[in-house]
Amino acid sequence: MSSKPNSDIGLNPGDEDYLKEQFPKMAEIFIWPELTAAFKNHENEALEKKSSSRRNSFYAIVFMVLSLSMTITAAAPIMTEWASRPDWLRPLLASVSLLFLVLSVFLGKGILFGRRRDAWLYHRLAGERLRHLYFQFLLEHMCEACSQGSVSQQNVIGSRKSALASVIKKICAPVYVQIVKGDTNLEEAALLSRKVDCEEAELDPDKLDEFRKFWMEFRFSWQIGYATEQAGRRASPFPIFGSLADQEHTVSSLEFIATVGIIALQSLAVAAQLFSTGSAVENAVFLASILAVAVVGLQAYRDGMGLTEDLTRNRVYASYSAKLLRDYKQALQTESVATEMRIMSEMEDLAYFETREFLHTHSNARFSL
Repeated sequence: MSSKPNSDIGLNPGDEDYLKEQFPKMAEIFIWPELTAAFKNHENEALEKKSSSRRNSFYAIVFMVLSLSMTITAAAPIMTEWASRPDWLRPLLASVSLLFLVLSVFLGKGILFGRRRDAWLYHRLAGERLRHLYFQFLLEHMCEACSQGSVSQQNVIGSRKSALASVIKKICAPVYVQIVKGDTNLEEAALLSRKVDCEEAELDPDKLDEFRKFWMEFRFSWQIGYATEQAGRRASPFPIFGSLADQEHTVSSLEFIATVGIIALQSLAVAAQLFSTGSAVENAVFLASILAVAVVGLQAYRDGMGLTEDLTRNRVYASYSAKLLRDYKQALQTESVATEMRIMSEMEDLAYFETREFLHTHSNARFSL
């Protein structure tokens, strides 16, 4: 199984060959070029918009931290005591601080950031809904695809075009993002009817076995693997750009270091007050203020990126997906196709719920300083 993103729907080079090799009787059903082409368009747009949106967000925080730090520095007693400083230094710091403030507000809360973020979320939702369609379509036509003979499989392939066109029309509606966000009862989870009439006696055992193996590998295990990877720590040279767990751990570690520094400087300031050394007190408070600004910046990064919410959501998603996989394997032992399909449907509801929660997290994320 390929570890490349989106190989679960056969998007990458070599995926079709793998499907033909591992699932010779069902590969034709699993390969859906029209859907993967539509998905790729939204995926590329989502990645580009996410990159620019996150980059703007990161720079917004950096500029705000620099702006506050320069303002504190310009007003610090050390600037007054520094007799050799040029007269224009304080106005220069104030001007640069103002520039950084304007850039921060523009990138973090301006029209540019909001528009790109909304475009990212729209394309991400559209892409994930097409992924949902891929598996929901297979589930709805499972019995027909696994029936004896080749005519039924051709009928399934022939019905894909209308299903894809209908879903694309639906997800491209300008209000669809708001519909999903407001879907508290998960009424939008099912893209298809999910009405299945299945006679187990008419199923080809080999085809059914391939279908089951495919579903366990590319639906249950794939989703578990992705969520677990995001929720786990990796040996990344730049952990701030690693998994969600790497980013959360890095931010928390930096906050802890800065907090320890603030406590140490505050202790130094108190000790200096006891010995009436005013300059030491002022310098300690000045440095502590800079560290406090850094802590606020780190908290803004965590909140604006939705790190805590994303990490929690992926942990829950991985755990519940693993539970469904265990239930599915138990259902296989009872030889009840109806039970299998019920569990598979639960997985589709869970996948939609995860997508909806992702949408909520990042639609509501704000960078507050």
